[in-house]
Amino acid sequence: MEAIDNSATRGRYFDYFIGLLFNQLPDVDVVIGREVATGEIDVFVACLDAPDWLHRLVGDATLLENKWREKPIRTDDISVFHDKVSMATASCKVCYFVSMSGFTSERNMGAAQLIQSKSNPKMVGWEREDVEVMIREGSPERLLRSHVM
Repeated sequence: MEAIDNSATRGRYFDYFIGLLFNQLPDVDVVIGREVATGEIDVFVACLDAPDWLHRLVGDATLLENKWREKPIRTDDISVFHDKVSMATASCKVCYFVSMSGFTSERNMGAAQLIQSKSNPKMVGWEREDVEVMIREGSPERLLRSHVM
């Protein structure tokens, strides 16, 4: 995907790729590009029939925002996504922001710090290295389990 110059095309393929990885989890329903009142959710994962550990971790559903940009993600992207998730579903305990370029980390409040401060739902940031783990494992399960509260 790195060879794709068109950022919109690369982003759409990346959404589908992350969705395919999450689809490897047992008994989940994955929807790519779900429209909600506050905009589009890149990946929506319904976990109603999922294994107990996953349902306890994320709730009835979890949502993912995926970005593949040249520069690290800034705080405004984090705030917009968290607002989308908060308004989209009350049954989401944890949401995930996936950035192939990482997150800004500033002394006062960079994107990395903002992610850690978010609650209701809790937000977890994943970077390129985390995506590589999911690829090697063929599933996000180990990564999800490592973030169990």
